[in-house]
Amino acid sequence: MSETSRPRGRGRAQTNKYHNDYASISISPTPRTSSLSSIPSSETANRSDSGVSTASSDDRSTQTTPDPIPIGRGRGRGTLTKRINPPPDPFWTVTELSKEQFNTYQRPTKPDQLGDLGEQYRVFVNYFPILQFPRKGLVYQYHIQIRNKKDFEIHRDRRRLFYNSWLHVLCQKHPEIDPHKIVFDNQSTVLSFDQLLPEIDENVTHIIHHPSLILTFIHLDTCTNHQWSQSFQSPEPHKVIVQRVGSPVDLSLIANLNELFDPASLTNDRMEDLQQVKQVLSIALHEYCSSNAAFIYNRSFFASSADGRQSEWDLGLGKAMWRGFYSCLVFSKGKHQLLMNLDGECLDDECIVEQDDSFVVCRCKFVCEVMLHSPSGKRKYGQQRNASKADGDDVLQYLDVHNRNYRNDADFLLKHCKHLRVRSQNADKPIIYEIVKLGLPACSQQFQWKSHKRLTTIEEYYREEYCVSLKYPSLPTLEMRNGSFIPMELVDVEPVRIKKITDEQRALMCRCSTISPSSHRKMIEIIRHDRGKQRFEEDPFVAAWKLNVDVKMLTVPARVLPMPEILYTDNYRVTSKGMRNPGHWDLKTTKFFKAADFPKIWAMINLSDMNQDDCKEFYDQLSMVAEERGVKCTPPVIYIEQKTDNNSNQKIVSILKDMMIANTDCTFFLVILPDQNIERTWIYNSIKKLCELEFGFGIITQMIRIETIVGRHNKNIGRIDYSTLNNILLKINTKLNGINHLIKIHSTVERFFSKGHRVMYVGADLSHAAPGAITQPSIVAVVASADDIPNRYFKEVYQQYRPPDTREESRELIVDLKQIMKSLITQYVQHRGYPPTAIVFYRDGISESEFDSVFEYELTGIREACIELSPVYRPYLTYIVVSKRHHTRIFPTNSEKNVPAGTVVDSHDITNVTKYDFYLNSHFGALGTSRPTHYYVLYDDNKLKPNEVQMLTYALCYTYARCTRSVSIPAPVKYADLLAIRATLYIKSDDQSDTESVASGPRLPVNQNTDVESSIRSERIVLSSKLAPDCPYFL
Repeated sequence: MSETSRPRGRGRAQTNKYHNDYASISISPTPRTSSLSSIPSSETANRSDSGVSTASSDDRSTQTTPDPIPIGRGRGRGTLTKRINPPPDPFWTVTELSKEQFNTYQRPTKPDQLGDLGEQYRVFVNYFPILQFPRKGLVYQYHIQIRNKKDFEIHRDRRRLFYNSWLHVLCQKHPEIDPHKIVFDNQSTVLSFDQLLPEIDENVTHIIHHPSLILTFIHLDTCTNHQWSQSFQSPEPHKVIVQRVGSPVDLSLIANLNELFDPASLTNDRMEDLQQVKQVLSIALHEYCSSNAAFIYNRSFFASSADGRQSEWDLGLGKAMWRGFYSCLVFSKGKHQLLMNLDGECLDDECIVEQDDSFVVCRCKFVCEVMLHSPSGKRKYGQQRNASKADGDDVLQYLDVHNRNYRNDADFLLKHCKHLRVRSQNADKPIIYEIVKLGLPACSQQFQWKSHKRLTTIEEYYREEYCVSLKYPSLPTLEMRNGSFIPMELVDVEPVRIKKITDEQRALMCRCSTISPSSHRKMIEIIRHDRGKQRFEEDPFVAAWKLNVDVKMLTVPARVLPMPEILYTDNYRVTSKGMRNPGHWDLKTTKFFKAADFPKIWAMINLSDMNQDDCKEFYDQLSMVAEERGVKCTPPVIYIEQKTDNNSNQKIVSILKDMMIANTDCTFFLVILPDQNIERTWIYNSIKKLCELEFGFGIITQMIRIETIVGRHNKNIGRIDYSTLNNILLKINTKLNGINHLIKIHSTVERFFSKGHRVMYVGADLSHAAPGAITQPSIVAVVASADDIPNRYFKEVYQQYRPPDTREESRELIVDLKQIMKSLITQYVQHRGYPPTAIVFYRDGISESEFDSVFEYELTGIREACIELSPVYRPYLTYIVVSKRHHTRIFPTNSEKNVPAGTVVDSHDITNVTKYDFYLNSHFGALGTSRPTHYYVLYDDNKLKPNEVQMLTYALCYTYARCTRSVSIPAPVKYADLLAIRATLYIKSDDQSDTESVASGPRLPVNQNTDVESSIRSERIVLSSKLAPDCPYFL
């Protein structure tokens, strides 16, 4: 790129060179243009204005539109020549919105008139009314610090111990104090209800010697089961510093909540005060259970039961899934103004924890479980299906530095313990460390002993300093983040969140956590009556704070929306009449609405153990079902068979490249993948990148695992499941520009699906890397509908990076939404010949606390995209947040099954007190307990009434092409999720650890600019221009 042609504005490219880690991905720094030319013709549509690759950048970000009027470059960037009154432009004038109306941020108010469409019935919800709460009184706030002799704050897990000791001393000194009116949030806040703590107007320091902190090492010999212990000196004193802070919280604020929730009187300051009151009451309500919990995470409380049953499941590799409960206070505008949301909770796949076990090999737990799957462990135990851990003697041999396979086994162990937090019991106190690598064995790892001014080994240090003779000095030591070395046998594993689990662990987790609706409801009721959890009738803190919680679940009205009619042919339609389970239908002998034939030249690529005859038999069965669907499945012109092993991956890529050179007109691959997990993952990722990214083949692919064809246990290919073949064809037909089915919906929203309706449905998702993987970028995926009843979608994919100094800022902003929407609208115009009149934007993944910042930023981006296309282009915008991360569950009162698909709850009893929201369960739940989706309507130019927005959302859940059922979220959002998952395959990841780091910082690629406004850099991933812009290849 010449210096004069470089794009301007934020995000401009400084150079065409990129970091080596991303060299295989075509990245287009997003341009900032200040003027627009006419819509390009087909001959010029492939030209790129990104300034990176004019020869091969696809046309998604390069399309321009018919508006020669120069305009400003975004907010606060100055302007070029700008007309105050733009001339009429019939092409872009699609609504009667004025400039002021189009630029407002006024949110729709919560409607008093609820929806009434559908069959009404009553349901249980897992909310318990707060029958009594304090309507007057002051709550005094105190800040508590607990520090050790080095003036360091102690870890959160131990603060409760010292708080209890401090409170005991305080109550002994001042017996007039009611200890049950004093609560602690396990962090740094102490609250006292209607009583000032004496002598704590200023900083007061207490010295605490907690008796329970006398620590003991327990060594267990695996051969003789002989125990011996070594106690250490008395525990060190800790300082407890307490200071009164802030103004007292006045509980009289909630004496009349109905008046407070009046939109005319509700201000931001008042909402902050209400949130503070709710937080205070929540701390008081959960004081008892939080003091007994072993682990607390996001209002979820976990504690092991006496026998471990029904509360903990071993997942192997040192990981466990815990079951606890979730409890949270919420305000309501219904009959009860304060409710408690109570739910059984399992730590999900982002929160699986390392088991609280000894790290030491001799206890045969953590290390033995991990090393079972190491290279040496697989060689010995690979054929033993019931083996749960390796033998301790074997592990000692694997980790012996003199073992020739030591490096491979040690690297495997490090992968599973890097960033792991462990408790060291050296000296007189437990210390929490974070593992970063493995050191030399304790008998040879040396360090400078400062107090003795000499070099010594770890083994000698423990023997001389603590009189501890190490049992296993030949084991590698653990090097911690602070540079210290600790013997393996002297640490215990701290529970910590896990960012990666295996497919087998995820399958086991799903089996353990899946419970029926009736069992789920009973579990919640058991929690409510469990004295150690939520039995508030015997909770002295609840009584002292004048709280009373109902023992019965709340019942609310619900409705079942009418199911859309599914259209395949004139002779075959699926209606709700006679259907046992709405939201789930069978695709019998009928044709697709629009069948797409296989291309004339396509390739079957066999990378499995199947032979050519087996592949021929599979093709015959697939073509038979395809014929029933109206799809002409011609035989493959190209057949490639390649067995896979550890050294064949690059060879496969070379074979495909050579094949495409010889067959440039091949447009479709059907790939049969091997059954080895590692090779299969690498092959899958490589072929997808090779076929879908810029400079690639531009080929549509369909991957099929070999076990899908032959089954996991039955090797008789002749028995392949009919429904499996049908599901494969659902994907292939859609990718090849076919339409599986259409829908005919209720007249309430018929205008949104009528022919030529000019409504563009957009789904947006911002997907983050696993917890702790802060070196990895976030993925932005946005799709926009291309046809009347959404089946085809335009798409844009970006990756976002945050610099280290923005860790505390919101991560949910889609930084380049303006450029994304500008590209998607342009593609819509070129495809259909006119701009959309209305845009319905479904946004996934925003928490309620981020509504203000994210919503306004992104709404501004959408508007700026429209204005840059034309100053008079003002489509009707609707912005809806889609949330699945909540704990509301709905149970029918007359059945033990899940609520039927189409169940909507918009009752004021449980919906948000100020926002326009509703719950919709749009899918049929065959297994487990269905989780309804929570929708928030944050902006609405279309003036959708409750019936309309609910029915529109429900109808979009029936347009998902991959299965014959409705899905739990609208198809545009589901497709954005799938596209984000696909984009993660394009990003190289070099972080192989599976535990969450608590201190590591992100890596910054070189030669890239940082976004000026939000300090988040955004880069566009350029897809192949050979694929049709509206092809949903990611299905």
